[in-house]
Amino acid sequence: MRSPHLAPLFGALTACTGAPSAVRVELAPSVVSSIDGTTTVTALVSDGVTPLPDEPVHVTLTYRDRAGATHDLAPVDGTTDDRGVFATVITGLRWDGDGAVMVDASGAMGTATFAVLDRTPAAVEILPPTTDLRVGPGLPLAVQVHATDDTGISQIFFESSGDTIGRRATVVASGTSDATATFRIAIPTDATPGPSITLYAMAEDLASNRAAAAPVVLTVDPAITIATPPGLVGTLVTTGTATQLADPRALAVSPHDGAIYVADVADGACGGTCIWRVDPATGAVGATPVVQGQGEIEGVAFDAPGDNLYFTDRQRRTGRLTWNGSAYQGPATTCNNVNANTPQDPYHVVFDATEGLLVVDGNAGEVARIATCAAATSGTTLSNNANLDRGRGIALGPNGELFVSDSGRDEIRAVDRATGAVTTYAQGLNGPYGVEWLGGTSAWANGLVVANAQDRTVVVTTGDGGDPVAYLRNTPIDVALAGGTLYILTSPSATNRGRIYQVTGF
Repeated sequence: MRSPHLAPLFGALTACTGAPSAVRVELAPSVVSSIDGTTTVTALVSDGVTPLPDEPVHVTLTYRDRAGATHDLAPVDGTTDDRGVFATVITGLRWDGDGAVMVDASGAMGTATFAVLDRTPAAVEILPPTTDLRVGPGLPLAVQVHATDDTGISQIFFESSGDTIGRRATVVASGTSDATATFRIAIPTDATPGPSITLYAMAEDLASNRAAAAPVVLTVDPAITIATPPGLVGTLVTTGTATQLADPRALAVSPHDGAIYVADVADGACGGTCIWRVDPATGAVGATPVVQGQGEIEGVAFDAPGDNLYFTDRQRRTGRLTWNGSAYQGPATTCNNVNANTPQDPYHVVFDATEGLLVVDGNAGEVARIATCAAATSGTTLSNNANLDRGRGIALGPNGELFVSDSGRDEIRAVDRATGAVTTYAQGLNGPYGVEWLGGTSAWANGLVVANAQDRTVVVTTGDGGDPVAYLRNTPIDVALAGGTLYILTSPSATNRGRIYQVTGF
């Protein structure tokens, strides 16, 4: 279509023409919508007076988005028609920004500028929070909303209808082009069974365009007491009674027999405090305790081959049982000089082949070291002024790193074994307790698994907060890994005694 501005110049050509000396360029439109992303370039080439036919032209573009990033578009070559006009369509102008079109005709240059306005909304989706979109009454839930936009995400909005706690929230995404926001809700204990919860989300980009995600419907199933994100499967192993797993504190899996060994505080055969052997396949708890303690057994751990079972017995005691070929044989060996008073208040424990027993001392707020398991051994302080506020869990990393949960500060602390220096490894947790390093090749590999007690979740963390791998009706207190299976120990809660769950898929 002939431009009204160029029409007066498009008259009949005279026989005498000169070299190109003027190029007039126009864009239609010059303000481009990112939805269409196209504009038509029209250039009139003349010698200053007369339009010139069959003149070669070379069209180039410069184009920057709002963030300052350049976007290369291919140059265009052609020749003018019998009216001295060349026209072409430019596509791919989909980023909010501005640029210029330059037309070169044998050294004569013409330029026109354009602006691109973002009219393309963000792409937004609600990621499935559980494997099969089923949840149980009383479960917490972390819902992730993923949004992308060429210009940048400004805000992400979330809302849930039906039986949920924490229905509406907004997160400022700070202009990133790819953003994932996490929203926390809880399913009430009296939630209506069936597909009774709907999740909604919207995203707004920096140009104020909004888009809605497809709603996600959750089904409430009263039989569910553990839920997991897609890729993982959680099941109940066993439930405690008044005399077994009544108030469990820690668990570990033996490399020798694959059984779960659980520190418990209970009456009956437990005698007040003991360690039980649990068959992970059947959930059966042994009728006789593996060992009985004197105070409260808080921690249990194995050395790498599983030849020795170590435990802590508050106050001030640690002990050992040795594998005799078919079981861990008592009576227990005392591992430290109780009168030396280090550790004072031992909680969870790990065994390190170089350092010996490493114990979280809840009273001293430090990590204690017991170099050799013997009644005459006096413990020493390994950490350097850790000042832990309710230190509880402890784990070894793949390269000898030492991690400690600081439940009072909602942090995970890292302790340098050579210097004792203490630094912060992860923050943003909520009552972290038992911890375990997760290796392997799954999507959650190479992070620290944390029993996030106050949130009733188990997460994998590498820094700020964590990615949930289990949502629980009961309060998690410890975790243990065996191959690709994660075992979760919960303390008495939600009218239940202690429980053991397993999550597979790692």
